[in-house]
Amino acid sequence: MSRLLEVENLQVSFHTYAGEVKAVRGVTFGVEKGETLAMVGESGCGKSVTAKALMRLFERTAGEIMPGSGITFDGTDVLALNKKALHAFRGAEIGMIFQDPMTSLDPTMTVGKQVGECLMVHKGISMKEAVKQAVDLLRLVEIPNPEERVKAYPHQLSGGMRQRVVIATALACSPKLLIADEPTTALDVTIQAQVLDLLRNLKEKLGTAIILVTHDLGIVADFADRIQVMYAGVIVEEGTKQEIFKECDHPYTWALLRSIPTDDSSKEMLYSLKGTPPDLIMEQKGCPFASRCEYCMPVCKEYAPEFTVKSRTHRVACWLQHEKAPRIRRPVGLGGEIR
Repeated sequence: MSRLLEVENLQVSFHTYAGEVKAVRGVTFGVEKGETLAMVGESGCGKSVTAKALMRLFERTAGEIMPGSGITFDGTDVLALNKKALHAFRGAEIGMIFQDPMTSLDPTMTVGKQVGECLMVHKGISMKEAVKQAVDLLRLVEIPNPEERVKAYPHQLSGGMRQRVVIATALACSPKLLIADEPTTALDVTIQAQVLDLLRNLKEKLGTAIILVTHDLGIVADFADRIQVMYAGVIVEEGTKQEIFKECDHPYTWALLRSIPTDDSSKEMLYSLKGTPPDLIMEQKGCPFASRCEYCMPVCKEYAPEFTVKSRTHRVACWLQHEKAPRIRRPVGLGGEIR
């Protein structure tokens, strides 16, 4: 596989009346062609902001991608694109599935017109031909009776069907990368599984790379190739599915995994991480997780940890990896000694 996306030192800030909110603070990562990368972490950790920055979706808001950031997609410098080139880039090269399908769709337009609009803009075809292709796209995302559904309005569809319409719209121009920003948040558990199965099948059929943004490690257990754990605007751990679920080394990753219900935890109180994330307006000193970490050492409060490379695919930013740090064991059920 060759690298499709390269992100270097990405920094995103929002300028508010209270001050500069540094939502993403120097994130570096990449995505291979045909790969599925999951970004996980609790609400407010910077996952969605990172995903939206890839398409520069802050142009009309108080958000700003700061100088020194780098985003390269399939050899193209995304941050150097002018307005016209950026318009052509969005949807054609990278497609996006937003969180809430009801607010993502225009209630005054039929499903066919909304799916076809992307085709008209990027391929220059007529509305009649676009609606015809929209039927094929609805069939691709497994919506029953697509010839009739293409004439429906969003309010006439169930939540699961609306999400499939959003997926069809994102796939309309065959993008090389699909960003799914918490695509199952508003859906019940059964529909969640169906949507994830659909994305998995589409990936295998079309070879599209996927970035899945979610706060739930449980739903990516059998879906992602790699997992990137974010906290307070930075990446704290990154690795393959096996490395994150079986060999994780960051206390925050442990906390996320321990909060997932399991068959043998039904009679025990579910783990809950104490405290709150840091205020991103304030200048951060040391490890951002230090105030909530039960393994916190004095050095954690003073200096931000560098990444320790555990393998070609696994890296972790934690002072517990230092050779002079005390040896500790992972929590019960997450493996043995961390080094």
